[in-house]
Formats: sequence, C-alpha cells, structure tokens
Amino acid sequence: MISSLIRRIGQHWLWWLAYIAIILVLLALASFVWLDYRQVRNAQDTVLSQDLLWQEQGLRLHLQTNQNAIENLAYGIAASALHEEDFRARADSLLRASPEMLSVDYVNSVGNRVWGLPAYSSRPQNLVPLNDPILLEVLDGAATLGYVLYSNVIMVGEPKVAQMVLVVPAFRGTVYLGSVLATYALPAILQQRVPWWMVQRYDLSLLDSNGAVLAPRDARLNMAGVSRSVGFEPLGHGLKLRASVRHEQTSITQLWLLGVVFALLVALILALRLLRKRMQQRQQAEDALRDEMRFRAAMEDSLTTGLLAINPAGHLIYANLAFCSMVGRSQVELLGKASPMPYWAPEELSVCANAWQSLMSGECPSNGFALRFMRRDGERFDVRLYSSRLVDGRGEHRGWMASLYDVTDIKREREALAESRKQLLTVLEGLDAAVSVFDVSSGVVRYRNRHHSDTFPLFADGDCCMCPLLPHGVSEAERLDPVSGRWFLIQRRRIQWVDGLGVWLEIAADITERRQAAEEGRSREEKLQHTARLVSMGELASSLAHELNQPLAAIAGYAAAGEEILSRDEKNSVRHILVKMGEQARRAGQIISGIRNFSSRRASKSEVCDLTELLAIPLQLLEPMARKYHSRILIDLEDDLPKVMGDGVMLEQVLFNLLKNGMEAMIDTPIEQREIRVSTATGKDWLEVCVADRGSGISDPTKLFQSFYTSKPEGMGIGLNICRSVIEQHQGHLKIQANPGGGSCFIFRLPIVLS
Repeated sequence: MISSLIRRIGQHWLWWLAYIAIILVLLALASFVWLDYRQVRNAQDTVLSQDLLWQEQGLRLHLQTNQNAIENLAYGIAASALHEEDFRARADSLLRASPEMLSVDYVNSVGNRVWGLPAYSSRPQNLVPLNDPILLEVLDGAATLGYVLYSNVIMVGEPKVAQMVLVVPAFRGTVYLGSVLATYALPAILQQRVPWWMVQRYDLSLLDSNGAVLAPRDARLNMAGVSRSVGFEPLGHGLKLRASVRHEQTSITQLWLLGVVFALLVALILALRLLRKRMQQRQQAEDALRDEMRFRAAMEDSLTTGLLAINPAGHLIYANLAFCSMVGRSQVELLGKASPMPYWAPEELSVCANAWQSLMSGECPSNGFALRFMRRDGERFDVRLYSSRLVDGRGEHRGWMASLYDVTDIKREREALAESRKQLLTVLEGLDAAVSVFDVSSGVVRYRNRHHSDTFPLFADGDCCMCPLLPHGVSEAERLDPVSGRWFLIQRRRIQWVDGLGVWLEIAADITERRQAAEEGRSREEKLQHTARLVSMGELASSLAHELNQPLAAIAGYAAAGEEILSRDEKNSVRHILVKMGEQARRAGQIISGIRNFSSRRASKSEVCDLTELLAIPLQLLEPMARKYHSRILIDLEDDLPKVMGDGVMLEQVLFNLLKNGMEAMIDTPIEQREIRVSTATGKDWLEVCVADRGSGISDPTKLFQSFYTSKPEGMGIGLNICRSVIEQHQGHLKIQANPGGGSCFIFRLPIVLS
C-alpha cells in the first residue's frame, strides 16, 4: 500500500515537472524571439542606412552628370557654338542615356520653344506645359539669379505623374538669351536608376516636403517596419528618398509565431493529460502484447517444423529453433548465409542448388521439394520443403518463407510400406486362393490376382463389372463351380480401398480336396463309430444274453402254464397269462431292436430330438451293466426341456459312452457312492447336459480327447474323441471338469430348436 502511494506521488510530480518544463520552454522561446527580433531590426537598420546612402550618392552623381551636360548645351548656345543639328544630336544622346528624362528643350527669353527633343508640332500632354506657373516662376528665377534651378514638383497628365524641370539659363555677357530645360519623370528615376537588388530588398519611394508619396503611385509607407529616408539632392525642394525593408520579420510575424508555438505547447499539455489518462491502459496493453509476443515466441519455439525466411538477395534472415535443431547449428551460424548452404549434403549440392533457384524465382510445386540435408555431425536426413512469398503488412514483397519437415522416418516407413506392398502383391500373386476386389455399388473390378484370372476366365480385366460369387448378405459359403466342377470356400469382407471408397474383398479357396478328404473322414468316422458300437455290444453280449433269457424263460413258463390251464378250461387265467407273455415278448423285441439300431451302419440324419427319449435306449442297454457294477444312474432333468435338432442315434451313442465310461471309472469307488447323475441347464438358445460320476477323475484332461488315448487298461481311446466329434457336428461343445463331490463332470452344450 505504501509503495503504491509513493509510486503515485512520484508519478504526480513527474507530470508537474513536465508541465513546468513546457512553461519554461515557452518563456525561453518568447525571450529568444524578442532578442532575435531586436537583433534583426538593428542589423536591418544598419544595412539599410548603408544601402540608402549608396543609392542616394548614385542618383546624385547621375543627376549631376546630366546637369553638367545641360549646362554645356547652354554654354554652347551662349557662345553661338551650337546649331540646331548639334543641339538635337546632343539631346538625343542625353535622352538615350537617361530614359527618366522625358524631354530637352531650348526656350528663348520670352519663354518660346526654339529647339528641342522630342520633336512635335504641339506639346504633348505628358510634358509640363511651357506656360505652367511653376515652370514660369523657375524660368524667371533662373534669368534673374543667373544659375541652375530645379522646379517644384509638377503633376502632369492623366493619371497624374510627378515631374520636375531642370532649368539652365544661357547668358551672353549680361544679356539673358534663354534657358535649356530638361524634364524628369520622378517615377522613371526610381525605375531606371535603382538596381535590382535594391528593389528586391527594399520598398523605395519619393516623398515631398509634406511626406506625401510622389512615386511610385502604389507605394505605401510601412511605419512599423525598419525604414530610412535621405534628402533627394540635387533636386531639393524637400524631396526625400525613403527605403523600407521589404521582407522584414515584423513584430506581428514574431507574435504569430509565438502564438503558434504557444498553441502547440497548450496542445502538448492537453496531449500529456490524455497521455496520463491513457498511460495505464497503454501499460496494460503493452503487458498483454508482451505476453502475447512471449506466447507466440513460445509457440514458434515449440514447433517441430523448421521455418526459414530468405530476403530477395538470397540470404537467410530468419531460422527458428526447430530448424537449428534439425541441422545442428545455431542461428548465428545460419543468419546471413547464402547458397551454397552449410547444411547441404555434398552429394546433393546440385539438387539443393536447383531447388534453391526455383524457390528464389517463386516456383515451388504444390507437393514441395524432396531434399537431403546434412547435420553438423555428418548425418544425412530427408526433408520436404515448401515455400511461399513473404509479404509484410504493407503488402510489400520482402522475400520468401520456407517450411521444412523432417520426413526421414516417414520416407523409411513409405519405403517399408512400398516394400511390404510389393511383398504383399508377390504373396497375393503366389497364393493358390483366388483374390478379387470390386466396387460395392457398381461392381467394377479394382484388383484380382493371377489365380483369380486363371480360375475364373469369364471375368475380363479392366474397369468391367463382375458378378459376385456370393449373394448379397452372405459373408462366407461353399460353392460349386459349374464350369470346373470344383468346390470353393468363398469369404467376403467389406473393406475401405485406397481411394476411401467401400469395396468387397472376396477370397475363393479351392476346397475340393479338403471336401473329399472330409467326406472320406466322415466315412471313416462312421465306420469307426460302428466299430465302437460293435465293440460295446460285444462287451454287453453276455449281459444282453442274460437279459434275454429272462423274458424268454418267462415266455416259456407262461406258455406251459397256458397249456395246463387250457387243459383245465380256465379262460380268465389264460387271458392273463397271454398278456404277460406279450409284455415279455415286446420287452425282448425292444432289446433286440435297440441292439440292432445301435450297431447298424446308416447315414446320419437330422431331426427334432427329446433328451428324455434319447436317454431311454442307453439306460435300457446299460441296465445289466449297472446291476453288474452295482451303480446307480440318477436322472435330474428340468421340467419342459426344450427340443434339440440332431441325429438321435449319434446323440444316444454320446450318452451311452459317457454313462458307460462313468460306470467303468467307479469300479474302485465304494458301492454306496457309485452313482452317475445326469442333469440339465437351459439358456436363451442352448441346452446343457452334465454327466457327473464319482470315479477317480482324470489325471491329464488335455490328452483326454486325443485319438487312441485311454486311461483304461482295455480301452481303445476312440470313444471320447467320437463323442466330441459328434457334439461339434451338432454345433455344440464337449468339455470336462472336476466334480466337487469327487470324480468328473462331462458337459456338452447343444443348440435348441427355437419355436
């Protein structure tokens, strides 16, 4: 707070000090103007006095010379030495030498003109009349006194012109003969006898004894300026020659100048007041501008793009930090440099020089110049250079601006990309699969490899349309080529082409051999499944024989009892016996039919299957084995189980194998724990079946589904592999996990039939 107050007081006194300085300047200027005015007037007065005296002496000498010449004429007439021709010749010479002299006349004692120039019949109006009272008075005086006289000023003509007459009397002895008259025009004296430099410096005028201006007519007396006057001799009669400084700096001019300066100083004071009011805003603006400049400098220094400014002479006048970092040199080393530049690689001098000349001539391609520069340590790097005209705020061309980008990594990536593209094309051309790319909307072929051209020769190269191998909406399918009779697996993907448009990528792989191998594999698998079923039936033969003996023995017993009863004629008892015989016969028939269906070879078929029905035959076939091994099969199915789509016999085989393996795995399990639980779980679109036993478990689950791998001493190692293949053929999955209560859980999931 105190520092702020002190700063305000300091600023206040500084402003008052500026005002006091302005007032002192005004006083000093006024004093200087006054002193200068006095010095100028004194100097002008001194020079004027000298020039006026010189002029007065010159006029007096000239008039005295003319007077002497007129006196010579009068002496010549008095001595009878002159005739009229001589008089006229001398008068003409006088008039020519003195233009201010209007006439030369000789008058006799009575005042009549005898000789004279100019010649006229009647006296012109611009000359003093000979009977003018003033002239007659002068003639009488000259005749009486006997010496030369000048008349008073006589105003003659219209407009009035001041004239004076020089009268020179002529005497022969004491006899007055007459007078020679010379008429002067006073304005002409000033015009003809004043030098040019006097006219430029001063205003000259003739004044009478009363101070009135006689010549020139437009002369004005400058009473305030520097002026001097001298007597106009030998004319006399109170005539004065007055001179005034023409271009003197009068007091009014000095005061005007002082007033202008005063106004300027007042304006300066007002400007200072406005400046004082605006100082804070300006300071704030300067701070903001300083911050903006620092921010712009920070932005410029943070650029990774190199910037160069070049004047029209081809010298570097600016280089930013990014460019200096690129070439490893400082701004001091670069500024002022011209072609060739120190960062040009020696092997690229001609290329860089040509690009430099193109830049200086204003020719820069739209994609710039691709150049190779050299860092201080000799490392080469590639740049892309762009240029434009450098125009200042006044619209003047000041040179060129260049921007440079280090494209070394980009170039390497492009080269690697080009090499990868070349390799990719080589791979695509070497593929046995037919690859094609065509437009989504128009079907125009964009690309297809050699195998595609060889495999589908009906399609022509170029911008032709092709029929897609797959219908709309299908991304993968197997198709039979009617021309070659071969099978192809066709996959389609929508991708973005290099021009940004959407295209279809179709890959057609020849799967004829694979399809044939699959058919052969399925045939072998069916044979293997049939063999597995026969092996299983061989294992169950003794149990089945025992099971069949029971219904057959029952049938025989019932038949014997029937014969005995028939002999007794007991009809009701016979009917009951016949019903029992039918049940036992149907039971034996079901057992035999199940064995035949399970072991017979047939083609697979797909139908809607119920899990409850699928469990009936395996449970019936495994019932003797369950009694033999003292095992219990628990069925824990959910209510309203959904149906699945598949081959019932193959699914029955899966359930049979899993149940049979479970009972065999529980041989070493205590009898009271030997149970197999069949449970289910349903999802949105799947049915999961779990067959859990209480056996010893699986030591290595990763090898369980491998062909010919078994954990049983007499096993073939194909049962679980067949089960997995069957489930996968039904778009399902078979897995194994540990049973929390001991043993293993075989879980398979099948898709359900959606209603």
